[in-house]
Amino acid sequence: MTTRIFNRPIIILSAPRSGSTLLFETLSKVKGVWTIGDESHAVIEHIPKFSTVFRGFESNALTADDADDENAEVLRQRFKSMLINRDGVAYNQDSEQQVRFLEKTPKNSLRIPFLNKLFPDALFIYLVRDPKANISSIMDAWNSGHFRTYPNLPGFAGKWSLFLPPNWQQLKGKKLEEIATHQWQVSNATIIKDLTALADNRWKMINYQQLIEQPEQVVNDICQFAGLDADQQLTDSYKDGLPLSQYTLSTPSKTKWHKKAHLLAAQMPQVEDLVASLNEHLGNCQQEQISTDIAQQLIASAESQSEALTPTQSPSVQQSVQPPVSRNSPCPCGSNKRYKQCHGQLA
Repeated sequence: MTTRIFNRPIIILSAPRSGSTLLFETLSKVKGVWTIGDESHAVIEHIPKFSTVFRGFESNALTADDADDENAEVLRQRFKSMLINRDGVAYNQDSEQQVRFLEKTPKNSLRIPFLNKLFPDALFIYLVRDPKANISSIMDAWNSGHFRTYPNLPGFAGKWSLFLPPNWQQLKGKKLEEIATHQWQVSNATIIKDLTALADNRWKMINYQQLIEQPEQVVNDICQFAGLDADQQLTDSYKDGLPLSQYTLSTPSKTKWHKKAHLLAAQMPQVEDLVASLNEHLGNCQQEQISTDIAQQLIASAESQSEALTPTQSPSVQQSVQPPVSRNSPCPCGSNKRYKQCHGQLA
């Protein structure tokens, strides 16, 4: 059994486009931390029982019941086989040395009970980003075409991006800002519900903006919480501010979302209750609060700028009619392999 090798794994949770890659890349520089080098989409989902494609595209959610002993051990072995430390040195597969494993994918927002069963002593770092900036960034990700997770999603008239929430079918035909808001809302609502079912000493909440503006303090707080050592090599990595993460689309700015203020304003009422709940927990963790407030002048300015755009410049979900998945068609998971050579093998 590999359970004993993983000592209090550290799992980052967040909505997509919340800065979790930046946090992952930062914490991967901590002495004694081991990762698989990137996100774990394929590592998890190429195990048939955990495959979103094999499960009929229900969602990316996994439950405690899904983590049966046999498949859980297969997944832990897959993680173990890919472990590297901050210097890129691979883990000795013949060793029984315990490791502090750092894991991250936004899909894990729907998998906390599963992960808790997989790693019963895991610690969770919950990264929260202001809904206006976060939803705007989710929209940018959809429009960029770089985050297509299910380009041939059966039943969806378009190329799906980012994580797949339960009941995603109800989003067919919705505006992009509605889809992005739903993804933000489902991620955060699920995370806070499942984390509050755990002991308080097993999870910590972080505000993305504080991570950006006060990296040393925030990283030190995380290290203290997780029992990690913030040594000189780590602190040198952000002494001039945190670097851009590998998945950054454009230069970060606190006001980037302003150009979508008119679209975001209509979505804020439906997330107000969730934001209030998140703020209560942020306060308990001595973190700055987030807000749904949008100034009227920002809305008016964004509307006037939007009216000046041509139809091809306006944000939209790329539409296409998707046929049923055939053996020779591209796999809907976005691997660029034929279905029969990828998830089709699982069937």
